[in-house]
Amino acid sequence: MPNRLTFILSLLVLISCSENKSGKMKDLESIRSKSTYQHKKKMTTVERGLDTLLAVYNQDSVELTIQSIENDTNRFFFQEFNPLELAQFNLIDASNHALNHQYVRYKPDSIYVKNHFFNWFDQTFCQRNLSIRIYKRDNLYPGNIFFVCTNQSIHVVKSETKIDPMKWLKLIQRTEEKVEFIYICHQKKNKPALWYTFKQNKLILIPAQ
Repeated sequence: MPNRLTFILSLLVLISCSENKSGKMKDLESIRSKSTYQHKKKMTTVERGLDTLLAVYNQDSVELTIQSIENDTNRFFFQEFNPLELAQFNLIDASNHALNHQYVRYKPDSIYVKNHFFNWFDQTFCQRNLSIRIYKRDNLYPGNIFFVCTNQSIHVVKSETKIDPMKWLKLIQRTEEKVEFIYICHQKKNKPALWYTFKQNKLILIPAQ
């Protein structure tokens, strides 16, 4: 009797195993996590970075009221060098005005940054007109343009609509430590370029030269 019981139990185990083998196996692809996870993570990281930049542009003491920001992938002159930081953005403000902001950042070194600024200025403006020079009131650009050279950075802002220089100077002050302004130029559309110094948080116009 015990031997018979053992045989029956063994037979039941064999039948159970046979049914499991004959059953349809689960498709591993149906239970494997999809590869889109990494892609979504990457996109989230990029968007979070741009959101952080929006907060920088719109901080209380700057108030540029930027509503949207995207990377501008067009070639930028300073890509030829090796700065600490370089970026180019297309911006839309609260009035639906489009702006382009380019900037490059180096270790603080006035002479080094000035040399790069001179090269950029020469290539951007002097190639088409050899009479153009720094501090001269020329018409440099067909739209509105504002650019700044500090002891550690160069910023260029372009737009078809009005640019507020003070807001951009405040942005630079808030994002760069121990900043010293070397060259500041603002040209309104169809107007001559005006050059400034910046003292005690005020723009001081440099006389025509």
